[in-house]
Amino acid sequence: MALLAGNPGSQGAKIKRTLARLGCAVKPLRPHQDLLSVVKKSKPDMILLGAVRGKPGRGTLCRLLKHDPQARRVPVLALLDSRSAPDQWDQVALADEVIRGSATAQEIAWRVRTLLRLNRLTNQTRRAVKLLREHSRIDDLTGLATHGAFKERLEREFHRATRYRRPVSLLMVDVDYFKHYNDHFGHPAGDRLLRRVGRMVAGELRRVDFGARYGGDEFSVILPETPKAAAAIVAERIRRSIEKHPFLHRESQPLGCVTVSVGVATYPEDAAAGVKLVEAADRALYRAKNDGRNRVWGTQAPPSLGAVTAT
Repeated sequence: MALLAGNPGSQGAKIKRTLARLGCAVKPLRPHQDLLSVVKKSKPDMILLGAVRGKPGRGTLCRLLKHDPQARRVPVLALLDSRSAPDQWDQVALADEVIRGSATAQEIAWRVRTLLRLNRLTNQTRRAVKLLREHSRIDDLTGLATHGAFKERLEREFHRATRYRRPVSLLMVDVDYFKHYNDHFGHPAGDRLLRRVGRMVAGELRRVDFGARYGGDEFSVILPETPKAAAAIVAERIRRSIEKHPFLHRESQPLGCVTVSVGVATYPEDAAAGVKLVEAADRALYRAKNDGRNRVWGTQAPPSLGAVTAT
């Protein structure tokens, strides 16, 4: 659909016939309607901008369309009279194409087809870019969010927590002796293990929580509106579920089963900035690993009594 604003002049009939042959109807803008609002709502394939009486003038409308993030995606075809004054050309300087009254039917058809094709290609490219961005935010192996998506979400949640003075907790989860598992049973088996661990981490979360693959065999979990005691309970559920799961080759691991260590950190007691919260959770994770693994440790709390069985 092409949206017509203003008086199309002498070439209006030619353009309408050309668009009709291309299967594109022309919808005129009513006098009381706001052009920018109609464009955003109807999302036309093209805007035909004829002579405009009163205010805002044609030049102002062009600027409004091209400065708006949504409207500027729609190509503007400006329509001028055969003898256009210099000021009329200045008005349509931002238009994507200009057709004068002296243009032939062939020229009109060529320019209209070019703009419609450009609009289709632009929309296809935009959809493809959107899919790529969405895909880049999901880890291919585990189905959790990527490290980049985690950083963006942590920044938003931390901003919200500081603004409303609400707690937010962070878990850093690391698979114990993952290199041992990978070295003994191969990377495909290691990938299957990480995939399963990722699903089990996600299975313990609420809708408002956010799980991500931080990197390698490490996972991160953002728990909005969650104080440390409640976060430690979530961490312990994750630890216990993985410890009890019958992973393939689990008995060959140094602890006799596949396990994880979890570090817990909470705003505001452990950090006053998002990056510092990650550092605090990392320190807690290191303490859990250093204390024997298969346990949960908070930066200011004693570890959970995870079952540690040495072989």
